[in-house]
Amino acid sequence: MAEATPRLGSQPRLTPGLIAALGFVGMAGAVSTDLYLPAFPSLQSDLGVAESAVQLTLTAFLIGAAAGQFVVGTVSDALGRRRTLVTALGLFAVIGFAASAAPTIEWLIALRLLQGVTGSVGAALARAVVADVEQGDRAARGISILIAMMGLGPVFGSPLGALLTEWGGWRLALVGLATVGAGMFLVALTFIPESLPRERRHPARIGPLLRNLALLARDGSFLGYAFAYALSYGAMMVYFGSSSFVVQRVFDESSLVYSFTFVASSIAFVAGGLFNGRLVRRAGAYVMIRIGHALSLTSAVLLVVITLAGGLSLWTWIPLTCIFEAGCAMGMSNGSALTLRRATMAAGAGSAALGLFQFGVAAVVSPFGGLWGSGTALPTAVGMAAVTLLAVAAATLGRRLERRTV
Repeated sequence: MAEATPRLGSQPRLTPGLIAALGFVGMAGAVSTDLYLPAFPSLQSDLGVAESAVQLTLTAFLIGAAAGQFVVGTVSDALGRRRTLVTALGLFAVIGFAASAAPTIEWLIALRLLQGVTGSVGAALARAVVADVEQGDRAARGISILIAMMGLGPVFGSPLGALLTEWGGWRLALVGLATVGAGMFLVALTFIPESLPRERRHPARIGPLLRNLALLARDGSFLGYAFAYALSYGAMMVYFGSSSFVVQRVFDESSLVYSFTFVASSIAFVAGGLFNGRLVRRAGAYVMIRIGHALSLTSAVLLVVITLAGGLSLWTWIPLTCIFEAGCAMGMSNGSALTLRRATMAAGAGSAALGLFQFGVAAVVSPFGGLWGSGTALPTAVGMAAVTLLAVAAATLGRRLERRTV
């Protein structure tokens, strides 16, 4: 492991050990949702609140993540990547333990907001470290590996959350999340070096970022693609926010069975990303985003139709949500590429805007699945279909506006 960890103070190399460490801490945001989702029904029963109130804990996390994405680049440019990352992950773990002892739903919502701010730093700075130490194809390859590793978060997070919920309810699940956060803090402290030398740092100034954001806001094509990306993520969060209630309440299955359904859809998400990576060079990002949106929209509409017909079961839910997730992966991958292609003159601002849109939109739409209570899957299916349809419209608008400027 020592070989994989460059000496602090020297320019680090992107070794397999460093990639592994960055991939682990980059899972903070994903694990914060996936490990926690199986505990939703337990939380609802224990605190005696509505399903929509439980989903507000997810919404609060997403709002916090949006805020964290907006400021983390500026802060780390001034203080360095390592100091920012270690501090954020330390707070992430402490806030997680506090959340597990929250006496009311209001306290839990507030703590999840703070956990979103600190947890979002993991993925953002993991990518930044790679960009600091590598360029060109090596940087692209490193970030691709990071994204694949982050996609594995739900594969272990959801089953772990289900087991902890079975053993000790939602509070033990949050203790488990905080413990994982403590592990991430230790990994960052021990194995991740500083990648931004002092001579390359500059004072934290929000002015240049705001000016670049204002410039991008006048680019209709950028906004269209950015919202297409954010809405694809938002549609997925509608599914995330209600899936535990659908499987455990509508289908009357255990939290462990739910975790297996979630793992299946998460693997489909990773597969969709890999499939997209193989074809996008030949077909182009716009063709692939249309294919991804078609898969997501078709599967969501089928869920609506089957639910209205009274035929929805666990065995129709699993394959259709897997197809839906694969389509979301393609929509997000190509939406991100198309957006950042429009922001080459202000890449930092473009990345900040993309993160802000991603979590901001998801915070707005994620409660849709619980609007009609936890006894039906219909609002979840309708929400997934409606938000995906908005993503299709945004991508189409972005494409039309882009053609006008060519």
